[in-house]
Amino acid sequence: MISKRDERELWARARPFLGAGRPGDIEHTLAVVEYGKTLTANEGGDPLVVIPALILHDVGWSRVDYLDLATAPAKGKTGVESVRLHMLYGARIASKILTELGFDQESIEPIVSIISVHDIPEAIRELDDLNSTLVFEADWLDKFSPARIKRYTDAFKDVKGAQTEGLREYLETYKTEWFRTRTSRDILEALSRSSD
Repeated sequence: MISKRDERELWARARPFLGAGRPGDIEHTLAVVEYGKTLTANEGGDPLVVIPALILHDVGWSRVDYLDLATAPAKGKTGVESVRLHMLYGARIASKILTELGFDQESIEPIVSIISVHDIPEAIRELDDLNSTLVFEADWLDKFSPARIKRYTDAFKDVKGAQTEGLREYLETYKTEWFRTRTSRDILEALSRSSD
C-alpha cells in the first residue's frame, strides 16, 4: 500500500496543476483515486503504481488549451489534440514530481508510461498489464458518474459549439469493451442504477 505520507506529498504537488487545468479536475481526481483503491483492493495490482498514476494522470491539462475537447463530438473526444498533449505533458510533469519526491526509477517508469497513454483504450490494452488496466478503469469509471457528467456539462455550458450531448450514449456503447474487471463492472452497474 502507498504510505499516507507519500500520498499527501503527491496530492500537495498535484493540486496546483489540477487546479490550473479543466474545471472539476480536482474532484475528478479525488473520485478516481477512490475507485483505484477499491480496484487494487479487489483485483490486485500494485497500489504503489496505480495510486500515484491516478493522482497525477491529469496534471497535463494545466499546460493545454482544452477547448477542442469541449467542441469535439462525444465519440471523437479521445482523438483531439488536447487529449494527446495532456498525456504527453502529464507524463513529463509526473516524472519530475516523482523524481523530486525521491521515488526510484523502477517505480517512476511504469507510472509515467501509463500516464502517457491513459486515455487511449487501445494503448492501454497493448500495455497488457493489470496496473494500466486499473488506472484506465478507475479514470473512466468516473465518466459514468452522474456528478462527473454534471461537472463536465456545467464546465462547458458557456463554450460556443460545446458538444455535451451524447456523452452518456457514447460511453454506454463501449462500456462492455472497455471494462474488463469484475469490480469495475459491478461499480458501473451501481452507477447505472443511481443515474436512473
